Amino acid sequence: MFDWKKFVNKMETFSESNEPNSNMLHIALAFDDNYAMPAGVTITSVIKNNSSSCFCFHLLVDNVSLENINKFKELVNQQVTIKIYYLNDNFEINPNTLVLGYLSAVSCVRFILPALLYSQTKKFLYIDSDILCLKPISELYNTDISNYVAAVISDDKPMQNKIKQLYNIDSERYFNSGVLLINSEKWMQDDLTNKCIEKVNDGNIYHFADQDVLNILLENKTLLLPIKYNTKIHITFPCNEEKAIAPYTVLLHYVTGYKPWYQTFNSQLFQSYHALSPWNNTPRPLALKKSWLRNYAKHCFKEKQFSLSIKFYYLYLLRKLV
Repeated sequence: MFDWKKFVNKMETFSESNEPNSNMLHIALAFDDNYAMPAGVTITSVIKNNSSSCFCFHLLVDNVSLENINKFKELVNQQVTIKIYYLNDNFEINPNTLVLGYLSAVSCVRFILPALLYSQTKKFLYIDSDILCLKPISELYNTDISNYVAAVISDDKPMQNKIKQLYNIDSERYFNSGVLLINSEKWMQDDLTNKCIEKVNDGNIYHFADQDVLNILLENKTLLLPIKYNTKIHITFPCNEEKAIAPYTVLLHYVTGYKPWYQTFNSQLFQSYHALSPWNNTPRPLALKKSWLRNYAKHCFKEKQFSLSIKFYYLYLLRKLV
């Protein structure tokens, strides 16, 4: 049996309700301080679009600031409980397998979530921190997965084609690990936490780290769900892609390294939920890369937003000189 206490220093619970609720939906996220604000916006979007549901959000955090922890506490009300689990330095992942620049070891800590939550709930929904909830999720959460380890949503065709060249698995069932409805009982029975940690550290290079490992170990153990529960979107600076989102979309997932919380992306959706969150007075970060500042300045110039263009080109020059 996996001992999660080896990796977690302490746990805190924040709640306004003293009564246990058997109908509570358990939602889990895992992130570091760089993703704390986006995670808070993700949670805000879930709460705002599910007013009739009660939630327990389980947050597995790595070096998150006290300021951000206090903002998560502001989300607590009679229908929302927050539980925070503080990751220690014992959790390590082979750095050579984190080949994408925006991936970190925290992307793999979802492996230990079922062990953390097994005694509290036999089922929970894991979601990435670059997701917005646009509609109620009760139908998703109530999916019967008694015969499966998890319910998942398949990845895009280009990704599946890439997987054909890398692993000996059914690429058409290759799923995106950003949304996982997990049967924690079956997960623990199969000792999957230990198997995942061993697999990701076995010396092989997994191109998408946690996602590849999960697909290899969960082959033939998953239930495929409709794409509306994990609609992938690839944004550009104007974020016009948001206007083409299918109206049935429940969970919108901003895949790739372009993320809507940076000021170089005009994501109206993200900004609307950011404004409703405890982070509404926290400025969004400028950009992950200095080239974004230059390219956004060019975009603003083409749109005749000259003051913005000057501002971001000036910021680009400043960062270039540092």
